[in-house]
Formats: sequence, structure tokens, C-alpha cells
Amino acid sequence: MEWLNSQWQDISASSWLILLSVSGYAIGLWGYRRSAGNPLCHPLLISTPLLAAALYLSNIEFDVYYADNGLLNWLLGPTTVALAVPLARQMPQLPPLLVTVITTVMLGGVFAAACALLIASSLGADDMVLLSLAAKSVTTPIAIGITQQLGGLITLMVMIVLLTGIIGIVVAQLIFHYQHIDDDRWQGLILGIAAHAIGTAKAFEKSSRCGAFATLGMGLNGIWTSIFLPSLVPFLVI
Repeated sequence: MEWLNSQWQDISASSWLILLSVSGYAIGLWGYRRSAGNPLCHPLLISTPLLAAALYLSNIEFDVYYADNGLLNWLLGPTTVALAVPLARQMPQLPPLLVTVITTVMLGGVFAAACALLIASSLGADDMVLLSLAAKSVTTPIAIGITQQLGGLITLMVMIVLLTGIIGIVVAQLIFHYQHIDDDRWQGLILGIAAHAIGTAKAFEKSSRCGAFATLGMGLNGIWTSIFLPSLVPFLVI
């Protein structure tokens, strides 16, 4: 009951600022479609600066904006769970690939987090930045929980997760081309692991099977990262 009350409080805190979010994304989506799906014109790349400018000019704090978008924040969870529907349709293909999928998720998740932390540390980033960077490769609802547990900044983490997804879908296409990765199952899995929800959305543009495997990669990597990351971070963040 307490959990339900908490969820209802988050939803009921929503205000007219939701319309600002929806309008910003609608403009971003229009620009993305006009660009014929160019990753550099992704809706989030267009809408985020517009929203940031609107908040700055209106003198609205991010914490207020975030709280007033309670309904949209709550919907992140059900939306992620709903992605299991196309995945269920691909389940008959999964058993022969299970070992490869699990190995890829485990190695990919650790590699993504460790590389990000080591590179940032070598460039002199402080501990707060490192703690906010650690969960960059998992989808936002899970990344928020992990970052809160680690003690990082949610606002910084959200931007890092966004950039990770955009860079991921741009670089992934080049890797697929030069490494001759033509199977849409592996393309989807890689996009889900490396570029979370943004990569998964891009995978669904290719095919439902690609999107299903991206969903699998994103979900498993989110679970795996939430398990190993709290234990890994103390060794990499001093």
C-alpha cells in the first residue's frame, strides 16, 4: 500500500510542464523524420536543448520540472516492461543462442562501465562525475536507481545516458558495416547493450526481430549492471 501511495504521489504531482515535454519531443520527432532518420537529428538531440532553453528562460529549476513530469517518469517503467511483447514472439529462437547472448551481455556490460570509469578517471574527473557516469549504458529507470545507490548526480547521469545512446547508434552502424555484422539479431543485441532505450528504438526501425533482441540486451544488461556495478565502482573510484 505504501508503494502504491508513493507511485500515486509521483503521478499526481504532474503539472502543465508535461505539455512542454510533449511539445518539445513532437518538434524533435518532426525534425528527425524530415532528416530521414539521421541519428544526429535524433528527437532527443533536438528536444533536449529546446527544453533546456525553455526552462532557463522561464527560470524553472530542473528538480521542479522533473517532479512535475511525474506521469511521464512513471510511464518509463511500464513502457520498458511492454517491450517484452515483441521479445516473447522471438522466444523460440532464443534457446540455441542463450550461451552467446548471456556471455555477450556479461562481458559487454562490464567492459562498458569499466572503460568509461577508467577513461574518465585518467582525464581527471572527480568522484562525483565518476559515480554519475558509471551507469551510462543502462536504460534511464534502472540508471536512476543505480546512480542514487552510488551517490551520483541524477541530472548529470540523465545527460550522460542520452549522449551514450546517441553516440551508440551512430558508432554501431559503422561497426556493423566494417565488421560485416548483417544478422539483425546480433545488431539488436549490441544496440540494446551499448545504447539502451535509444538503441532499442533504432533497432525497431530496422525490424521487429532486431528490436526484440535489443530489448533482450537492454533488459539483461540493466539487471546485470545493477548487480555488478555497486561492487565494481569502489575499485575504480577512490
